[in-house]
Amino acid sequence: MRLSSFTSEVSRRWLLIGVAVVASLAGIVIYALGALQPLQNAALDESFSLRGARPSPAGIVIVAVDNYSLGRINSQLPLPRSYYAHLLDVLHRANPMLIGLDLQFIGASSHHPEQDRALLGAFARDGPVLVSVTDSGTGVPTTVGVRDPRGVVPASGAVDTDSDGVLRKLMYAQVHIQTFAIRAAEILRGRPISATQVPDNHAWIDFAGPPGTYRTYPAAKVLDGGVSPSAFAGKVVLVGVTAPIVKDVFTTSASSKPMSGVEVQANSIETALGGFPLRSSSLILSLAVIIALAVAPVLVSLRVSSLIVGLSSIALAVLFLGAVEFAFTHGLILPVPDPIAALGIATGGVIAVESLIERRKRLSLEMLLQDFLRPADRAFFVSYRRDQSSFVARSLRSALAARFGDASVFMDETAISPGQQWPREIQEAILGCRAMLVIIGPYWLAARDQTSGLRRLDNPEDWVRREVEAGLARPEVAVIPVLVDGAAMPGNSDLPPNLGSLRDRNAFILAGVNLEQEVDTLVDGIRRGQLSPLRRVADSQSTAGTHNLPPTRHRRRTRESRV
Repeated sequence: MRLSSFTSEVSRRWLLIGVAVVASLAGIVIYALGALQPLQNAALDESFSLRGARPSPAGIVIVAVDNYSLGRINSQLPLPRSYYAHLLDVLHRANPMLIGLDLQFIGASSHHPEQDRALLGAFARDGPVLVSVTDSGTGVPTTVGVRDPRGVVPASGAVDTDSDGVLRKLMYAQVHIQTFAIRAAEILRGRPISATQVPDNHAWIDFAGPPGTYRTYPAAKVLDGGVSPSAFAGKVVLVGVTAPIVKDVFTTSASSKPMSGVEVQANSIETALGGFPLRSSSLILSLAVIIALAVAPVLVSLRVSSLIVGLSSIALAVLFLGAVEFAFTHGLILPVPDPIAALGIATGGVIAVESLIERRKRLSLEMLLQDFLRPADRAFFVSYRRDQSSFVARSLRSALAARFGDASVFMDETAISPGQQWPREIQEAILGCRAMLVIIGPYWLAARDQTSGLRRLDNPEDWVRREVEAGLARPEVAVIPVLVDGAAMPGNSDLPPNLGSLRDRNAFILAGVNLEQEVDTLVDGIRRGQLSPLRRVADSQSTAGTHNLPPTRHRRRTRESRV
């Protein structure tokens, strides 16, 4: 028993090690393939939501060409270029650190050249001015139809959304020209930003909050003198169109509410100035987190039950999500769905292993105690060959069931449910029966296996032979040969050695002329002991067994007995 327990524990430990390995590998493969990237993106968005908006950054303000401004000047987009020239002059007098126009001025005005001259003059007076351009990769783009105008610092205004349409990262460069945020940060810091600081040309935008977080002033109020110059002094001033008609808006990690393009640029510049504070965890750390969560349920299972493992895994998942949010507030983005998937796989595997081990233990205990703990008794066990005596067996079963009830008769076709284990059910039925009726037809002895050609009774695995052997091994069971269709009782030389004692049993001839009367006679013979086992050393057990048959429902009294 100790050896069996030791073996079971060793098997359990190896299985749990296998669970940890499989869960770890599964989590790593999922991570490597990016199969759960949409969930990772959703987790990042939720982190922004949980962190909430930070105080409005004081170093960057927005001047918006909004609906109010369009109505105030009574004009439609695109506005005259002289309007922006006047706006640049007003902003420049406020002495800002940098003016950026998140606007594109493509081509010259063929009908109003004075508009172009006004804007180019403002660039020259108020520069350097950061101006958004389109980088097609074919050379330096023109602004107002002029290549490299004085006072203009060109920067790509391109942004790159994820596959779900959400904007989460800024780019370092579109093709050759650096993006708006990178170029602005270089001007403000007075030194270049290396591309190595932005791996794969992309960096997470550390959004300060949802739309409206940055201080915003309508362009019309600025031109009308309604905004104090001190609002722009020493700050980065970004000018952009926020009127809905332009549709320059993006869904971002910070909020499902669309954010204007100019506010996206403000967040991107703040991110670049802060040294790109949001970073994805390194490969080593990501793999370590996945493996840690895959191994955790296995370690817990070494001390507690599988139910506690499941509850512990839920608690661990909650703690891990809390740690993810804590890391996010400190600038570290951890993988979320991949470790959770590894945790779930490991938890399921641990529960499966514990269930398997428990089932093995239960089966071992049942095997150990099967001779002591007997299943519910069945009075009769009918042993027969299906291909020879099915009709007789069914008729006999029906007659016995009519007298004692269906539950009192075991016959393999009717008493075993689909999916039940065949050997175990037969063994239990034999352990619980009081009388085994072995139906012997004229070809019972001669039945042969179609594959090997050997006689079935000579095969130790033959079910009929095993049934009879099991019945003969129990002295309290009345094993009764029932001869049908004119069959004769087998001789000693006809039977395998293990079935030799069957020859010593009193046989009953079932002629089938009057089945009801014959079954009554059979039952009476069992009750009176005329068909009991001929084992004198077990008389007391045999008598107890044969007198414990259930009461007959409608028995005809008869004194006739055929033996």
